Amino acid sequence: MEFEKMILSPIFNGITPDDLKDLLANIHYDIQSFAKGEILAMQDEPCNRLIILTDGYVKAEMADASAKVVKVEDIYAPNPLAVLFLFGRNNRFPVQVTAKENVSALIIPKPSVLKMLQQNEQVLLNFLNISAMYASMLSKKLHFMSFRTIRQKLAMYFLELTKPDKAEAELDRTQLALSEYFGVSRPSLARELANMQDDGLIEINKKHVRILNKNKLIQLVSF
Repeated sequence: MEFEKMILSPIFNGITPDDLKDLLANIHYDIQSFAKGEILAMQDEPCNRLIILTDGYVKAEMADASAKVVKVEDIYAPNPLAVLFLFGRNNRFPVQVTAKENVSALIIPKPSVLKMLQQNEQVLLNFLNISAMYASMLSKKLHFMSFRTIRQKLAMYFLELTKPDKAEAELDRTQLALSEYFGVSRPSLARELANMQDDGLIEINKKHVRILNKNKLIQLVSF
């Protein structure tokens, strides 16, 4: 196992390869490989293990009650999966996780994760920091999903992108990635972007966006 690669994971931030080797020597873990298209975790199955990607990347998707599948995000090595859902009552994977290419992962059973957190204060701190970060991201995602129209979603996205007092910014997502994040089709997103430009709200030049009417954008997302 390449401990030098594993310490790149945010879970092991600040841990030396030797420290990580000693830490893992005292717990149960497994290294697993997944071929492209294989499922690492099913939506709603018990979240009884910590999965840390060591190579490759996966897609996380969620199916609603009507069986419509929405892509949530792509997750790349060396990031962990579903940290927020490992502990708690009736804890389950919120999404289905599928390998987008050949993937390898460090799998640590829940009891071993608990033991590891008790043995190393730095890993515990990392785990708590990651949990807080994901909680913040989830909150923002839910906020986006609360908006009914694509224009409202885009308005909030541009306002977040240009905080605190900027009028211009570089887009951090492609139109395809943004449409998947919003749960809408790419043509619908492109159409609304064009409409917002025609209405004098924004100006987009390739990956650069300029806000022309911030007050109107704020009105769109104010309840």
